[in-house]
Amino acid sequence: MQTNLTFLSRMKIASCFACIVLATIKTEAGERITNGDMPLSGSPSAEAVVTYSSTDTIATDTSSVRIVEHPKWNVGTNLLEWVGVMPDLKYTTWGANVFGEFYFKKQFSVRFTAAYSEHHYAKGEKFQGFTSYVLEPRYWLKKDATFRGFFGGIYGQLGDYNDIDPERNYTGHFWGTGLSVGYLYPVWKGLALEFNVRAGYRSTEVKKYVYNSAGDRCLCQRIDKNQFVLSGFALNVSWRF
Repeated sequence: MQTNLTFLSRMKIASCFACIVLATIKTEAGERITNGDMPLSGSPSAEAVVTYSSTDTIATDTSSVRIVEHPKWNVGTNLLEWVGVMPDLKYTTWGANVFGEFYFKKQFSVRFTAAYSEHHYAKGEKFQGFTSYVLEPRYWLKKDATFRGFFGGIYGQLGDYNDIDPERNYTGHFWGTGLSVGYLYPVWKGLALEFNVRAGYRSTEVKKYVYNSAGDRCLCQRIDKNQFVLSGFALNVSWRF
């Protein structure tokens, strides 16, 4: 029950952050409309001058809020992993993550993602530790070099983990490869939101430890797992430039 309450609290914080960002965007847009120059009545020559000035102001304001049309780089993070939702949709504890992406040739990009966690949770009774590195080339359906909308890709992943609960300890290494699909929506200037799912083959080395009466850790089992899994589930927020 405590874990569920913690998860709901973190989701509320993430939702509040999103509301603040959207409210800021709407407020700035409203201020630009309110502060725009209004045409003045008068002689034809005066109207012409005012019309030109107003047009020039509108053009300037529009360029200042224009969404990045042809980005070259993208940096961001997965919000779900920060609130404790892991790529396989299990809820544990938060993990830090960041990615960088390079766009090229109108429809192609390549992304590198790194993630890390080393934290106790469940009132200190459990521990999660992992590192993960993902390289993901992508193909974008739009052919206009805007790199928005739907995309598909392939990925390769390497990592290790250390999961501890009161009775046992699992450690090991893993690697995997598979396919990814997603959708990116530009929000404001360089700000963008993206939904992304990855699934594929994973090979995992599992070492299971138990603790004896003296508190020593003893290796009791070693298993090699080879399976198809959901390896990525992300709600990304990023800045493109």
